[in-house]
Amino acid sequence: MKILFVAQYGPLAASSRTRVFGYLPLLRRAGVTCDVRIVTPDDLVKRNTRGIFSRLLYYVLSYSRALWTGWACVFTAPLYDAILIQKVLFSFPIPHLLRRYRHKIFFDFDDAIFTLENPNAGWINRLRTRRRAMGVPTMLQIAHCAIVENAYTAEFAARYCPYVSQITGPIDTARYIPKKKAADEKIALGWIGSQWTTRYLDLIRDPLAVLSQRYPNLELRLIGAGDFDVPNLQIARLDWALETEVGHLQTFDIGLMPLPDDPFTRGKGGYKLLQYMACGLPVVASPVEINREIVTHGKTGFLTETDAEWIEFLGTLIENKILRNRMGAAGRTRVIAHYALEKSSEQLLALLQRSIHQCDTLSQ
Repeated sequence: MKILFVAQYGPLAASSRTRVFGYLPLLRRAGVTCDVRIVTPDDLVKRNTRGIFSRLLYYVLSYSRALWTGWACVFTAPLYDAILIQKVLFSFPIPHLLRRYRHKIFFDFDDAIFTLENPNAGWINRLRTRRRAMGVPTMLQIAHCAIVENAYTAEFAARYCPYVSQITGPIDTARYIPKKKAADEKIALGWIGSQWTTRYLDLIRDPLAVLSQRYPNLELRLIGAGDFDVPNLQIARLDWALETEVGHLQTFDIGLMPLPDDPFTRGKGGYKLLQYMACGLPVVASPVEINREIVTHGKTGFLTETDAEWIEFLGTLIENKILRNRMGAAGRTRVIAHYALEKSSEQLLALLQRSIHQCDTLSQ
């Protein structure tokens, strides 16, 4: 079997790292030949800044690379048994030309990229969202099968694509592992994200303020975050890097995932939760879509909707180390059983083999 992966980003981007590059070693060990084309490489992403002209240049270069990659897919499609396109939106005439190869095309996307991420976004992001709103259905219509993160995005994909498969995560449980913490008087609440998603922490600013008064040994550790402050709460800001990510996560005592409930966040795959739980951490999260599936309330963590619940459940975990350890162990067991990279790779391989076999049978 020979597969072409078309990745939106390089391996430093979480979506491409988990949903393309993470699969490659296991698929190759299974005898699958895997080729990869990257639309927006890591060095180009790094040059993207908040400046309007830099961002415009970034989008122009990304669009040009997508067009070039699309033409390459058209000309090389006959060489492959399957083409897995990860979140890349091709512009006319590429989708039209790829329709003849629909039987071998899989379109994978994480998050609800078909809707507006930030209601207060500037005009560039609004234009990008408009393009996605048109581009995602177009890509789904030329695909034999869509691969998504959760039921919410699956429902959207099913409007345009005949077959939909859900693969949440996946998470590399051989890399994300628990580590015995050194003796530390501090209790570390932890969050991992980006400067763009730091705004979600505003949802728990008041509960964190209350907890900081109640527990003087409390510390909030943020990986990859933008500006965020809470009066009287110690905050440690940690830069994100692929090499240090796991080590930073292993210093947490409790993992946090606050989310608003809106059309964009309902499409999230809960990857923060998978990272925390794989590292043996109990979690406290908002009950938004996939979070309700990943977290077993009262066993692997808590799902919270109100400020009072955030305060109550975090307080319970802060005061009870035995409970933290028990929930963390249960969470890792659940992640290994349902969301581990090895299991997801087997699921993807079976999906590809089944689809290729069906197409070969129909063509006979």
